[in-house]
Parts: sequence; C-alpha cells; structure tokens
Amino acid sequence: MSNGDVVGAPPLRRTPSRAITRILHRVGRRGASLAFIGLLSQAIAASLAFATPEQRSAPGYAVLASVAPLIAWALVWCATGLLCLVQVFVRSDRVAFAAATALFLLYGLLYLVSTFTGANPRGWVGAAVWLAFGSWIALIATWPEAVVVQRLPGGSAAVIVADEAGCILSWNPQAASLFGWSTNEVVGQPLTSLMPVRFRDQHSEALTRVRTSGSSELAGRLMPLVGLHRDGTEFAIALTVNAWHTDEGVTYTGVIRPTGGSDVGLD
Repeated sequence: MSNGDVVGAPPLRRTPSRAITRILHRVGRRGASLAFIGLLSQAIAASLAFATPEQRSAPGYAVLASVAPLIAWALVWCATGLLCLVQVFVRSDRVAFAAATALFLLYGLLYLVSTFTGANPRGWVGAAVWLAFGSWIALIATWPEAVVVQRLPGGSAAVIVADEAGCILSWNPQAASLFGWSTNEVVGQPLTSLMPVRFRDQHSEALTRVRTSGSSELAGRLMPLVGLHRDGTEFAIALTVNAWHTDEGVTYTGVIRPTGGSDVGLD
C-alpha cells in the first residue's frame, strides 16, 4: 500500500464519462424533447396502423378515418417521429419542431370540431390533451435558452477580427487557445473554418445580406453557437458580433467565450 491506496481495489470510474457528457451537451433540452416527441409519434403511428376493429369503431378513430385513412395518419406520424429523432443531434431543429407542433394541433382541432358536430361528444377531452401537447412543443421550440459563460485562461474573451468577406484579419491569444490554431496559421483563412460544415452556408448568406443591406440585426446580441476546434471537436460558444463600417468596407469583431451548456444563466 502507498498513499492510502488499497492493494487490489478496482480503480474508481468517473461518471458520467466525457463521451456521455459531450452527447448530453450536444443534445441539450431541445434535443431530449425531440427524442421524446419522436418516440411518442412512433407509438401513435403503431396504434393507428395496428388498430383493432373495436378501436376503429371508436368515435376518435372514426373522426380521423373520416378525414383520411388510418394508415395514412400512421405514415404521417411515423415520418414526423423519424424527423424528430434525426434532428435530435442537429442544431437546426426547426423543421422537426414545426412538423410536430402542426400535427398535434391538427389532432386537437379535429377532436374539438368533432365535439361540436356531435360525431364525438367527448372529443373535447382528447382535444384538450392534443392542444396542450402542441402548445408545449411550440413553447419548447420558441423558448430562448440561457447560456453559462466559462472563463478562458487569462480571464479575457477570445476576440476575432475579420473583413467583409469573412476572412480572419487577426485574433488574440485566447482565440488561439480556444480553437487550437496559431495566429500565423489562421490569418487569411475564412471564419467558416472555425465552425461545423453544417453552419457554413448559413454564415455565408448572412455576410452577403450585411454587405447588401449595410446593417445586421444580430449586431450586439449574445448568440449561442457551435465552434470547431482544430482537432475536429465541436464545442458550445457564446458569440457577440459588432460590425464597423469604414471607407474600406465592413470589419467584423467577434467576442467569443466557451459555454458550459444551458442549465444556468449568464454569470
């Protein structure tokens, strides 16, 4: 024995592991909600596709069948569920949230209408449930997530200066430490090299809009985004951008800090 260790004792395991932590940070609460909605949608699709004759004769199923065959409803639910599950790990998840919200609200409206027409006298109960679920999904999709900002070595933020074409002109040592590139390596490179591929087209389109309109609606706002390290690792960041207009064109200054997720607010 040495230093208080017990001979033969198994080493302590760290929980959760770094890989699990990365997955949880990448998914976030929006992704977890999409996973739940996706699985729920698959369950609803199965209940429609394999409904028994007794179930098909129930008022709720009869109302749906009067609009479209149950198998068609099942396919719609299945497609919506798959879309939600696919976009669990994708930052751009608006399509999945919009599709799920629309489907739940449509169900609620159909049940509500069936109550007033007499086709399903107790349809208002189902309508309340479906509309509540649809409203909950819409609330999650539009709720702004807070960001916790972490301190970089030296206590300063990473600062990047770029020209109107989106090419890096300079950055400070904190930016080099954050992204893993030296100043000599990164100067002259496009800003898109610091972000995942899936966001690069959107970034280029935004630069084009600024050059065309001469202003940016994102200037001065704190934006939660995703950065790309030199080794290919993605990490969450909080970015504030300001645009400076000169005779030589537009110059962008970005202030960046790594974030620790979305569980607490700004410190």
